[in-house]
Amino acid sequence: MNNTEPRTQPFEDHPDRLKWNARYREPKRLAPRESCPLYEQAAKLGYPEGPVLELACGMSAQALAQVGAGREVLAVDISNVALDRLRTEAAEQGLGTRLTCVEADLNAWRPPADRKFALVICVMYWEQAVFDYAWPVVADGGLIAWQGFTLDHLRYRASQNPDWCIKEGEPADRLPAGRFSVLHEEDIDEGHRVIRRMVARRTQT
Repeated sequence: MNNTEPRTQPFEDHPDRLKWNARYREPKRLAPRESCPLYEQAAKLGYPEGPVLELACGMSAQALAQVGAGREVLAVDISNVALDRLRTEAAEQGLGTRLTCVEADLNAWRPPADRKFALVICVMYWEQAVFDYAWPVVADGGLIAWQGFTLDHLRYRASQNPDWCIKEGEPADRLPAGRFSVLHEEDIDEGHRVIRRMVARRTQT
C-alpha cells in the first residue's frame, strides 16, 4: 500500500476540515490518542488476518499499532493536519509502507469496491450513509466496530446536530438480517456525554 492517496475532491474550505484542523493544532492533541475501548473490545472478540479500515481516524495510535503488528491499514479523515502527523509517526517508526492515509469527506468518499477488511472501525462519528457503505466491505468473519453519540447526548449538549447522533436501534438495525451477528452493544453515560458502542461479526459464507 502507498502511504498516501490523492484527495477525493478539493475541499480546502470545508467547514469540518477547518474545524478539525484547528482542534488538532491544539497542544493537548499533539500526540495520537493512546487508548481506545472500542479497539480493545474488537481485539477481545477477535478478528481474522487482513487489512483494517479506520474511518474518521484522526491521530490514531491504534492505527499505528495495527501496522506495527503487520497489518495494512487504510486510515481516512478530513483533517490533513491529523493525517500528516499520523504519516510522520508511521515514518519515524518505519511503518509507513503499510499505512495508507486518505484525506476525504466521508460522505463523499467510498471504500475500494475490490477490497475486504478484517476490521472496519469508526470512533465518535456517525452518518447513516457512511455506515451503510462501511459494512459491505467487511470480510467474512471480520468485524465492524462503531462508536458515536446517541440522542441522549443532547441532554448534555443541546446544540449537537441530532442527525449526527445514533438513533434507537442503530447501528445494529442497519445491518442486513442474517449476515451479521451483534457481539457487543452498550450505551454509556459518562456524565458529560452519552455514547453507544457496537461490534458485529460478518457471518462466514
